[in-house]
Amino acid sequence: MYVQNTKQYVFDDIGPKYSDLPMEILLKIFGYLNPGDRFAGGLTCKRWLEATQYQHFVNDICLHFYKTHFSDATSPVRNLLKSSRRFHNIIFSQVEFNGSEQFFSRFGENIQELSFKACDIREKTLYNILSSVPYLRSLRIEGCRELLMSGRLFESDVHRTKLAPSLQNITTLSLAFNRYLSDALFKRIVSFTPNLQSIDLTGCSISFHKGLYRKFYPGRPDDASESVLTFYYISQFIERQAKTLKVLNFSSTLIDGDALELITEFERLRLTTFDLSSCDQLTNPGITKLARMQSSLQHLDFSKSVRFTDSCLLNICTHLPDLITLKLRRCRALTDLGILQIVRLTKLQVLDISECESVTGQGIIKGIASTYNAVLLELYLSALNLCESSVLKIAESFPSLRVLDLSYCFHSVSDLCLQIIFKNLIYLRHLNVDYCDKISDSAMTGIGMLQKIHDYELKKTTSTVHMNSYVPAGEETEPSSSSLNRSSIVLPEDQRKISLRSKAEQEIVNDALRKKAMMEICQQNEFLKEDTGSGFSIDRLKGLRVLRLSQCNKLSDISLIYTFKLKELKEISLAKCQQISITGIKSLVQNCPSLETVDLSECHNINDKAIELLAMHLSRLQTLSLERCFQLSDYSLDYIAIHCKALRTLDVRGCRNMCAEPNLRLVNVSTIRNVHMSKPGPYLGEPGYFVKKPPPPPMPKRI
Repeated sequence: MYVQNTKQYVFDDIGPKYSDLPMEILLKIFGYLNPGDRFAGGLTCKRWLEATQYQHFVNDICLHFYKTHFSDATSPVRNLLKSSRRFHNIIFSQVEFNGSEQFFSRFGENIQELSFKACDIREKTLYNILSSVPYLRSLRIEGCRELLMSGRLFESDVHRTKLAPSLQNITTLSLAFNRYLSDALFKRIVSFTPNLQSIDLTGCSISFHKGLYRKFYPGRPDDASESVLTFYYISQFIERQAKTLKVLNFSSTLIDGDALELITEFERLRLTTFDLSSCDQLTNPGITKLARMQSSLQHLDFSKSVRFTDSCLLNICTHLPDLITLKLRRCRALTDLGILQIVRLTKLQVLDISECESVTGQGIIKGIASTYNAVLLELYLSALNLCESSVLKIAESFPSLRVLDLSYCFHSVSDLCLQIIFKNLIYLRHLNVDYCDKISDSAMTGIGMLQKIHDYELKKTTSTVHMNSYVPAGEETEPSSSSLNRSSIVLPEDQRKISLRSKAEQEIVNDALRKKAMMEICQQNEFLKEDTGSGFSIDRLKGLRVLRLSQCNKLSDISLIYTFKLKELKEISLAKCQQISITGIKSLVQNCPSLETVDLSECHNINDKAIELLAMHLSRLQTLSLERCFQLSDYSLDYIAIHCKALRTLDVRGCRNMCAEPNLRLVNVSTIRNVHMSKPGPYLGEPGYFVKKPPPPPMPKRI
């Protein structure tokens, strides 16, 4: 939902304004909006702002400080001290701290989640911050190497006594990507958190080899080592905290099967979430014992675990009937034999089997898509060896899908597949078909697709042949001439002659002819106000928020003009869609006003006028990617600097006609954080390009 300034609207001449609605009605309406729309609505008037500050809405708002100097005397902290808002979730990313007493004394009692990511922060500053947040529930200290390098954090008894009351309510702790985390530091930190339910040790240098224990703990003393982080003390903590601990994350560590078996043997441990992504040392016995002993597990992540096999998946499907989330991305040892077992997980809502090279469309058809499933909400199938029949079966078997990822399925996603998706999956919020280059304007608009849909439905109901052997009629991308006379595309008489063009040149000409014929059909249908002979267009997905169409070269301005009427759309990727021009951009910004992220990289027909339209009409635009758009010049930067008041990230790498330092032309955009730019040219292939050779060594002097 796109919220405009409602001061311009009234119910009638004598009726009340929207700002005078009862608070109960406003809260009910705002409950249907996502956090971004609620935030935009809160800028309308004071009453709407008051409605967004209710407790169950404030929890969805995050205050993020990124690459800034945090001080009470400078902006943005100085401006926030004048605010009446409350902030429950604050994130600091690459922030340098210098005097923040006023901020935390003002907002500390409301803060429940606090994150420090790669920050330059001193121990004393951290003590002062933590002592000001008595109701903290979540603490994340990730990648703060300077803070832990000395090894003396929380060493003082005075500090531990002072901080204990503030940190005893913490339930979530993350110490991810801390290279200098040791047994001593870990022991001190977890001593403050008796009620801990979740701990994250992603990317930490944990030693699981028992030989290291004998080196640093020859007699198993009580004093923890200040040099290394071993699994010995971590396992002791897990055993001690087993009654309350529910979530463990050992992703990107060297955890092996023996350590996994040891964790599962703790009697009181009842995990609900276990993340083991990128753990190459896991073994079949350890995973099997985990599945058998921890029957309460609901969320599992084994992504990028090269030793995860069909046998492991069989044990998971057998012993974990309550599983809700299962992520197996890039588990290359998986085959169709394991995928067939996933159908036994009747409560599964999220499934990710992307980039599993040995999984095929037959495994999908005979496995998860073999029965009607209204429970699955998210399905990720990127870069799988699927067939068209498997994609059609998916579109018919999972009517409740919110997220569908079919990116890099080059040969399986056709126009007919997209039509069946638009017909059945009307609740989609996220659709990713990047690099599915068989998709054309016919799929997006539905023009000329009705006959193909009828043929498919007839074949499905009457034929006894297996779906995989079925090839839909009219596989070509242009509309079928049998569907409707005015929808047919016939090449002119002079184009039927033998051409002396190359194959690439002829394809360019054919695309232009198809685009011209399709434009005439769409204009005629719009004039007659009827859709006879048309299938389903993408605007049937009213709630779509993310759409990725990179490298779909057959899409043109026609799709943007006649079908992209998606008020909820927040992110769109049209990278490498060479037929997109200013005509399509004009319709896009008018019909999709809620866009926050736009990717037009390598769209060579995009010019400065198109960027002016984007900057003027998309008031929420936060991320704009224009990499290698060769027609753009400094005028585009000027349009962005004038109109984009919410832009955070801009990518102009490879824009050869722009100045060498585009960030200098955007200094008045106070919200911008990242400007990705190329080094000054000339570029490869341009006149004047050369490789500078080092000077030769000096000649020896004569004596």
